[in-house]
Amino acid sequence: MSSDEPPLVSVVIPCFNQAHFLGEAIDSALAQTYARVETVVVDDGSSDNSYEVAGRRPGVRRLRQANSGVAAARNVGLAEARGAFLVFLDADDRLQADAVQVGMHALLRRPQVAFVAGMSRDIDVVGRPVQGRRQPLVTQDHYLRLLVDCYIWSGSSLVHRRAALEAVGAFNQDLAAGDDYELYLKLARRYPIYCHDAVVTDYRRHGFNTTRDAAVVLTSQLEVLAGQRSQLRDRRERDACRAGMRNTRAVHGSALVEQLAADWRRRCRGRALRGLRILARRCPGGLGGLVARIGPAARIAPVTRIGPVAGLGPAGRTRG
Repeated sequence: MSSDEPPLVSVVIPCFNQAHFLGEAIDSALAQTYARVETVVVDDGSSDNSYEVAGRRPGVRRLRQANSGVAAARNVGLAEARGAFLVFLDADDRLQADAVQVGMHALLRRPQVAFVAGMSRDIDVVGRPVQGRRQPLVTQDHYLRLLVDCYIWSGSSLVHRRAALEAVGAFNQDLAAGDDYELYLKLARRYPIYCHDAVVTDYRRHGFNTTRDAAVVLTSQLEVLAGQRSQLRDRRERDACRAGMRNTRAVHGSALVEQLAADWRRRCRGRALRGLRILARRCPGGLGGLVARIGPAARIAPVTRIGPVAGLGPAGRTRG
């Protein structure tokens, strides 16, 4: 690279059975206004034609692996990508045309920063903007604020510095979900990070988002926060972590109660009982609300059939 050339940015797109959205994600990476971008698609054992869709776009590098989860796919992309800076774009999301340009402008002005995070907007299944809450802008105490709540709504809105990613060990493949949240915490604890208010990515809301599965989100966020306990440095951080666990149980425990009640009404008994075990283990205070929601006729059966919860396996995988 000549001294006049900008640094290479690698856009890594992990994909598992998202061929119907993948083309839009790739096209948004190829349309970046920033001068030097490579696009790397990691097919995580898809059974659809995701790998073929990636091959139809000139210049896109394709990688393939047996299904191992989105964290593993991201790590493979990181290892194979050539850029000193990286964007991890979910296969059902889209980048705004200036996403990399905005992120790199902020990063190059702040050489100590591990990543730059922008804003995301929600879109529906066909790509139309959806009205919703505005993502908060946090400008200080990033690690402390992340302990209380994951205020970064889309991992696709970040531009990462490779050196920082590699220093903290990249994505944790042992987590069933929440590997991105844990990574933000690891990076924010060790390095400065920077957030700005420009919308740089479209986050697609549809029926197959893992974020729609309250059991997955509840379990993973509590595991991630519990994993921070041994590294908390003072009372403020300990209080923030406890507040984060309370918030997680309040928000995602309530969402799980709603999901369980709906599953019970639809007679999805297997999914309901799996979710019930997770609720009993992770948020037992929600059991009363569940009993109230499903009605007197159904009170005894689901509660008395909880069974042991020890050794409960992973709740599911993240999108990708």
